[in-house]
Amino acid sequence: MEAGIQFLSTIHYYTLYSTRTEGSGSTLWVGFAAQYCMKRPVFFCCALILCLALGAGFGCSSRVKSKSVRGQEYVNAVELKLKFRELADQMLTTMPNALLEGFIGMPTSFVDQNNTSRSSQLGRLIAESMFYEFNQRGFPTREYRLTGNITVTGAKDDLVLIPNASIRANQKWASLVLGTYLVDEDVTFINARLVRASDGVVQRTAQLVLLNTPLIERLAQSDSWVSGPYGQPTKGNVIPIIQQR
Repeated sequence: MEAGIQFLSTIHYYTLYSTRTEGSGSTLWVGFAAQYCMKRPVFFCCALILCLALGAGFGCSSRVKSKSVRGQEYVNAVELKLKFRELADQMLTTMPNALLEGFIGMPTSFVDQNNTSRSSQLGRLIAESMFYEFNQRGFPTREYRLTGNITVTGAKDDLVLIPNASIRANQKWASLVLGTYLVDEDVTFINARLVRASDGVVQRTAQLVLLNTPLIERLAQSDSWVSGPYGQPTKGNVIPIIQQR
């Protein structure tokens, strides 16, 4: 308490000097408060406790704000998942569905509309979501990235998907799920197509408009890799590439 009184005493003399030089009403009030606290230590203790309580309150407020931000990120993620569901609905609820009988879907990474040799986390997430959404609606899909072996690395990773591949997909049964996205300042446009692999005929289409939330902005950042033969990435992420002949 003595240290606190000494501190207030310093404030008191400083404010008195400021009052003489500047005539500030606010500094005069601070000086009066400091003098009052020095004369009444009990009041000083109460004021100190109040300051500590307010400080703790501000800390709690920041933690609550942090939880609020995380909660909003979760809401944005769920809304994105629902948007992918809408994308699949647009392609698979169009009548007549008899035209799609016998076909097997092969979802591929969506690509940047301005550079179709470039994708992103968003493009790959859409492809992975289409595997799920098509399967949930009874439309069979094929995982074409299988190596045929399970590779165990350092007893940590059980890998079965190939990192780079050029896969022929001109089979009559194959229906490619592909599309593009265009990132604007405030929104992102997504266009999807279900394409018959044998001749390129578009069987179904769908499109979305997404608000550029912080989640979308992070996911839509393009990959930093250079395309190799057949559009394969020479480094970085797994991007399914379909080669048609």
